[in-house]
Amino acid sequence: MLTIAEELKKNTISQFHLLYGEERYMVRYYKRSLMEKLSSPGDEMNCTVFQGEAAKPEAIADVGQILPFMAPQRLILVQDSGFFKNANDMTEVLEAFPESTYVVFVEREVDKRSRLYKWMGKHGCVTECQSQSDAMLKQWIAGYLKKSDKSISTRTAEYLIERAGTDMELLSNELDKLIGYTGERRVVETADVEAIGSGMVVSRIFDMIDAVAQGERDRALRLYDDLLANRESPMSILYLFSRHINILLQFKELSGLGLNRNELAKKIGVPPFTLQKYGKQAGMFKRRELLAMLEERLNYEESFKQGRLSDQLAVEMFLIQALTNR
Repeated sequence: MLTIAEELKKNTISQFHLLYGEERYMVRYYKRSLMEKLSSPGDEMNCTVFQGEAAKPEAIADVGQILPFMAPQRLILVQDSGFFKNANDMTEVLEAFPESTYVVFVEREVDKRSRLYKWMGKHGCVTECQSQSDAMLKQWIAGYLKKSDKSISTRTAEYLIERAGTDMELLSNELDKLIGYTGERRVVETADVEAIGSGMVVSRIFDMIDAVAQGERDRALRLYDDLLANRESPMSILYLFSRHINILLQFKELSGLGLNRNELAKKIGVPPFTLQKYGKQAGMFKRRELLAMLEERLNYEESFKQGRLSDQLAVEMFLIQALTNR
């Protein structure tokens, strides 16, 4: 069976697709590519989107049986349905669709043991968008810049990843800034990354955690305010903060297993050249402190979801609690 990249290249699109995984940039990229292949812009007659709880098997079944109107196919986009985690009748629904109905599922989480997931593996194209290796990221960065007639050295690409992180959405934003900042100049230098990178989220998260480790309350809250001023949402900041804590916790738990540098980096999910920096920071915390922060994060996130605290106040109180526990 062809991969989604091969299908798009050969223009032989499967009738059913599942896109999921932690690298949301690639999920969105493939979703957009499939929609461009299977529907026309603004054609609401032949393209139907189901989102979240509104995605009911019976409603999808009704739409899927309708033949396309003045178009070769009908497209149904189903997002965050939970169908791949809960029992449902979607396999029977899909089996009854005419060949002219195409379905694209976009999910955040799936259960690979579920009946629908196994069915999709046999009858459709399943694409898990995982975080890219540092080698692939550097290659992607070079390709991204090449489209704008620019080049970048391996060392500068590594520095960009170190500052901006491995999230491709964040990286693409920084690359767009670099393209604009360098103007007619073809080569992107480390100094350019420095110049546009003062507000880079991952770098600021590193600094915030350093401030927490050293008990510097004012500095931690000032860095938080800087991120808010840079139009980062409080919940995104909280997510990145807890993701970073998870990385530090994994470093503590895995670094004593005798893994080599590349093996350790792969298991943790970070580029090998950032291990030293993460290792130094992990040494500033006890394991129980990292676990306590993750637990507090869940508590404050729940307070926000239940309306007891605003998102901004919830994250601020989380930071104060983390500093108090030092």
